[in-house]
Amino acid sequence: MPPAPPTFVAGRGAVTAFGAGRTSLAEALWAGRSAVRPRHRTAAFAVPTAVAAEFPAGVLPPGEPALQAAVLAAHEALAEAGEPPRADLGLVLASTKADLSGVVGAGEGLGQPWRLAHRLARTLELGGPLLSVSCACASGLVAVAAAARRLAAGECDRMLVVGVDVLHEFVLAGFGSLNALDPAACRPFDRARRGVSLGEGAGALLLTRHSGESLGVAVAGHGGANDACHVTGPDRAGRGLALAAARALALAGVAPADVDVVHLHGTATQANDATEALGLVGLFGGRTPPSFGTKAQTGHTLGAAGVLEALAAIEALQRGTAPANVGLDDPDVDPGLDLVRAERHLPRARCALKVASGFGGIQAAVVLRA
Repeated sequence: MPPAPPTFVAGRGAVTAFGAGRTSLAEALWAGRSAVRPRHRTAAFAVPTAVAAEFPAGVLPPGEPALQAAVLAAHEALAEAGEPPRADLGLVLASTKADLSGVVGAGEGLGQPWRLAHRLARTLELGGPLLSVSCACASGLVAVAAAARRLAAGECDRMLVVGVDVLHEFVLAGFGSLNALDPAACRPFDRARRGVSLGEGAGALLLTRHSGESLGVAVAGHGGANDACHVTGPDRAGRGLALAAARALALAGVAPADVDVVHLHGTATQANDATEALGLVGLFGGRTPPSFGTKAQTGHTLGAAGVLEALAAIEALQRGTAPANVGLDDPDVDPGLDLVRAERHLPRARCALKVASGFGGIQAAVVLRA
């Protein structure tokens, strides 16, 4: 397979439980802070966990939270990219559930990501191709891949990828019904892990075909796979995740030995963490590069996770360090997964692999190259 034409990162944006701005996110991640705290805005929801990573009060302007968070993240990315022309700027929106205000409550939102995509495009006055992606918790990376394909096909010169999800009673109760929520703060890859901690967030990446607009990082490859074995559980050998990552590496024209750091999916469920470790250890021939995840800090932000965590992977390349896996005291997965325990210098910081998994066996991976 010939390497894909590179797609360059020209702008980034984020809104998370740490506040507005990608700098707030990065500084918190590398400082080892966690925004998974006792529930406040969602405290009235009768769900089996005491914690979540919620937007701080006052971060979002009035209005529908999913739209407002997406707009804030998008504006930051557009500003960093130098405010490119919007007449032919495309948009890919990633969200698992979008606006759910009318599903449980008196609002108008019925959970259609395509509707939120249209509202966001109108608000930002974007005139290029418009797509929405809802592929469970792999949505963010699938959206990055969709944008890269559109750019490679020459459909437009720039694509804005926005991933967003906001905490809602429907989502919290759904994970609770699956016994997938940790009653306290989650602990990915740790022996004491009991499940997910949910969070809310919006992330944005402005991608371009033009190297002169690049921030020094490219989306070099992307890949996907589907386990097709269970509605909510992964393939217990991690083969689907490994296949998605192998396809991304092949499209990027790089070998596993070229990868310098891995950003993990790391949900803190028993099955996900164990199978993710198995798949990656197999892909890398017994020992992975330094690997870290950030859901113990941001919560699992669902459709926003892939985009926000791609920002963290880019940050690792630019800083030349990988942050610690927060909450990891006693690792309980394949020891070939090199889990970072304290901030670690990367001897080489040119290539990062970001992976994601979703219900329905969806697997996705993106290769980022500096």
